[in-house]
Amino acid sequence: MPAIATTRSLSDYSKINISACRQQLKQADKPFLDFSYQYRGKAYNYSIQVSKTPCNYGGHRHWFLCPSCSKRTSVLYFAATYVCRHCIGANYQSQLQQPIDRLFSRLHTIRQRLGWQAGIAYGIGERPKRMHKSTYNRLVSEHEQLTAKVWQATLDKLHCTH
Repeated sequence: MPAIATTRSLSDYSKINISACRQQLKQADKPFLDFSYQYRGKAYNYSIQVSKTPCNYGGHRHWFLCPSCSKRTSVLYFAATYVCRHCIGANYQSQLQQPIDRLFSRLHTIRQRLGWQAGIAYGIGERPKRMHKSTYNRLVSEHEQLTAKVWQATLDKLHCTH
């Protein structure tokens, strides 16, 4: 069962990506990275373990090992210490959206892809050049279904019957 949505998303935390440490990993071939920073006026120095896995076509890929749970991850988020997204307990921004907001987000994405003006009140525009007719018809059909859901949700919210 998924966790209950909180008001904090991962975008609220600063993060460090393993690819940002590439130079440091090349210089010292050791199984950890040293981090030094200040948080609320106190200096912190600690090491984060790093592992590597072989790639299919040679070479290897580096991973952080979460200091809290030891899971392999490419991104660590800062909450007094660096931990993985599971340990921080925050959600992705899209997981905090209400159902009606998800409908509007999808409608906006479709309208952008079709090159139409933003907003459902502007109706349907023309098929973009070089877009296959079946793709256009599929997107228009999805757009119409989502628009109907938005209007129905609005009517339900206003306690209107039709």
